[in-house]
Amino acid sequence: MSKKVQRIDFISACPAINCNNLSKNEWSHRNCGGKQWLDEKGIVECKICKKNAPLIGWKFRCKGHSDFRETNKEKICEILSISSSIEAANLKFKSRLLRAVANMIDDEE
Repeated sequence: MSKKVQRIDFISACPAINCNNLSKNEWSHRNCGGKQWLDEKGIVECKICKKNAPLIGWKFRCKGHSDFRETNKEKICEILSISSSIEAANLKFKSRLLRAVANMIDDEE
């Protein structure tokens, strides 16, 4: 029997390149406006249309910039480690997520 992957509402500071906006955002999918999940494997999924992709491949826009920007791979683990939604999750979830995102970054290099 396969174990169901845990996921949480994706709420964090902006993880985009060249953004210093530290306000917590509940991220929405630009195509349909659906709020997003983040799972322990580092996959972001829209709650409405179910589009999903690895976090490090997603693009973000916030009040700090009007354009969509790629994920800042150098800061993403730090941003996730202090994210309010991840603080509410259990420690096992947090360690799995950070390990998965770090592995995604390593695999790209």
